[in-house]
Amino acid sequence: MSSKSIISLSGFLKHIELLIVSLREIVVSGEDALQVADALTSSSLRVLQLLSKERLDVSTIAERLKLSQPYISEQVRKLEEANLVRVSYERGKRGVRKICELAVKKIVIVIRP
Repeated sequence: MSSKSIISLSGFLKHIELLIVSLREIVVSGEDALQVADALTSSSLRVLQLLSKERLDVSTIAERLKLSQPYISEQVRKLEEANLVRVSYERGKRGVRKICELAVKKIVIVIRP
């Protein structure tokens, strides 16, 4: 198989992964499962539960969970890297707000493929 075919296959697989996420369900195994599992702490699960009800900015999440904003920002970054949360930016009263929303409703981690 040529390297061009591998790149095309890789791009195709990424596209399939995005389709799965767009269906609001994600199925992960191997290294992706490790990344998702690493992102899922008790705090990040609480963040996901909040976001399942509404879009929120990082400071509001921190306030509601009674945790620091830097800590929540780090949790959101990990959740975003694991494709569990989508982030956008909106103008706020004092600068730019980082708005978070749930990217999936269901996460399936395959232990043994």
